[in-house]
Amino acid sequence: DDSWEFEGVEDLDYYDGGRAGPPQSKKRKSQKELEEKSDFVLRVEEAIDLLRDAALKSIADNKSTMSDLGEVCEVISDTISFVEKGLVERDLEARLVVLGMVSQEHVLFIGATGNIKIPDRQEIIAAVRGAVLPKALHAIHDPGGNLRAAVVSPEEIFGPLSLRALENDEYVRCIEGFLPTATVAFLDEIFKANSAILNSLLTILNERKFDNGAGTRVSCPLKCVIGASNELPDSEELDALLDRFLLRSYVGSVSDDGLIEILSAKSSYISGGQNDGLDASISATLEEVVAEISTALGDVSIGQNICILIRDLRSFVRDELGVYVSDRRLVKASRLLKVSAASHGRQSVDFVDCLLLQHILWQVPEQRGAIREWLWDNMTPGKSSDNSIVDQTKFLLEGLASESLSIMKKTMGDVTGESGARVSDLDAVVSIRNELEEIEKLMRQNSAKLERHMKLLDDLPDHLWIGSDEAYAAQQHLLPLAKEASSDVNEALTDAVVLKLALSTDAIENDLRSSIIETLTNQDDNDTMFTQEELQMSLKEAKRQYKGDHLRMWKSARKDL
Repeated sequence: DDSWEFEGVEDLDYYDGGRAGPPQSKKRKSQKELEEKSDFVLRVEEAIDLLRDAALKSIADNKSTMSDLGEVCEVISDTISFVEKGLVERDLEARLVVLGMVSQEHVLFIGATGNIKIPDRQEIIAAVRGAVLPKALHAIHDPGGNLRAAVVSPEEIFGPLSLRALENDEYVRCIEGFLPTATVAFLDEIFKANSAILNSLLTILNERKFDNGAGTRVSCPLKCVIGASNELPDSEELDALLDRFLLRSYVGSVSDDGLIEILSAKSSYISGGQNDGLDASISATLEEVVAEISTALGDVSIGQNICILIRDLRSFVRDELGVYVSDRRLVKASRLLKVSAASHGRQSVDFVDCLLLQHILWQVPEQRGAIREWLWDNMTPGKSSDNSIVDQTKFLLEGLASESLSIMKKTMGDVTGESGARVSDLDAVVSIRNELEEIEKLMRQNSAKLERHMKLLDDLPDHLWIGSDEAYAAQQHLLPLAKEASSDVNEALTDAVVLKLALSTDAIENDLRSSIIETLTNQDDNDTMFTQEELQMSLKEAKRQYKGDHLRMWKSARKDL
C-alpha cells in the first residue's frame, strides 16, 4: 500500500520488506523540519554576529587615547646626554645621576677600584648651574672635593669651628662652602665615614638639616648626594648610611669594544675631557622642568595593582633573597615611581616605571638580576604567576550564562514581562545584567591599562630613566606577554558585552534568545575545564572540591563524558 499506514510509527528500522526506511510523508516532514531548523539556526548565528559586532563597536568607541609628552622629556634627555658626554658605556649611570637630581634622592655607585663609576663631578655641577642648583658647590672643602679616608675630620666635611663663636663659648661651625650649604655633593669612598661625622651626615642626607651649635638647626639646600665606593659597608652602624641612598648601581669594567673606544679617544676618559656646558635655553628651563614635575606629583596616582606589585616584591626579596626593606625606603620608592611617570607626562604610574625598582631594593649587586626577573614575570597588568583576573572573569561569565539560559527557558525569551514572564524571573535578569555591567566596566579598565602598557613598551627604548640595553631586553620579554594578555582581556570583555546585549530588551527577538545564549554557553566544551583525573573523581570528592556553579559544570562535564 503506497499510502504508508505506518506513518505515525517513530522507528521503522524493524520493517523488512525490502523497503526499509521511513515513509515518504515522514521524509517530507523531516526535510521540512530540517529546512525550518536551518533557517532558525541561520537566524541565531546572524543574531550572534550582530551582537558581537555591536559589542566590538561599543568597545572601540570607549577606547581612551594617550596624551602627548611635553617638553619635559626633551629638556631632561638633553641633560642626560650632556652628563654622559665623553663617557663610554655609562648610559645607565648618567640617567641615574639626573634622576637623583630631579627626584632629589641620593645615588650610590659601587664598583671595583679603577672603574670609572660616575660622570665627572664638574660636568654634573655644570649641568645644573644656573638652573636647579644655582649654588652648586663641592661638598667638601678639600680641593679634590672627596671624602676618601676614615681619618677625615668633621671640619673637612661640615666646616671649621668659628673662633669668634668659641670666644663666646659657642660651638658653631663656619659652614659656607661645605656640605651643609651644598646643593649637590659628590662623596667618594662614602663608607669610610667614621662615627665622628656619621650622625650629622645621616641627618643631612635624610632630613636636610644640620645641627650647628646648641639649639641651632640649619636647613640645608641639599638636593642630591652622589656617593661612590669600592665596597659595601661591613658594619651595622653603616647600614643606616647605605639605606639613605635610594638609587644604587653596580658599575663594572667596560667591555672589550668599549675599551677600544676609550683608548682611541682624543681626550682623557679619566678626566672627562672638555665640556662646553649646556645650551643656555636648556639650562634656563631645567629649573622650571623640575619645579613642574614636583608640582605634578600631587596629581600622579599609584593604582592598586602597582601597590600590590610592590608589596609582593617586598615579600619576594625578604623571603627569597633575605633582604630587609624598610617602610621608609618603600615610600621613597613610590615617590620615585611618581617622578618617573610625571617626567613622561603621565598622571598614573605604569608597570614600566617599576623597572626602576631593580635599582632600589638590592642589598648586594648579585641580587639585582633576581629582582629584575621577578619584575618581568609579574608586571603585566591583570596577570601574575599564580592568578589571573581574566580566568576569574571567564569562570564568572560561564556561571552567569548558565543562569541566564535557565531563566530564558522559563520565560521563553521574555525579558520585559510582555509575554507573561514572572516578576521573580525578570528581577533575576536585571540582576544578571547589572553583574555583567560591572564585569564589563572591570574588563574595560583592564583593557585600557593593557593598551597603555603596550604603547609604553613600544616606546620603552625612549624611556628617560631606563638604560638602553635594559629597555630593549625588557621590551622583547614583556611585549609578547602584554599582547597575549590584551587578547585574553578583550575576549572576556566581548563575551560580557555580548551576553549583556543578549539579555537586553530590544537587541534580539524573544524566540531566538534562549538559543543564542545556549550557543554562547556551549562554544567551549565544559570538559576542557577539567582534567581527566578530575572527571574521574567521585561525586563526594567533587562536592568537597567544588561549590555552586563550578560543581554544576563538573557534573555536566562528567555526564557528557
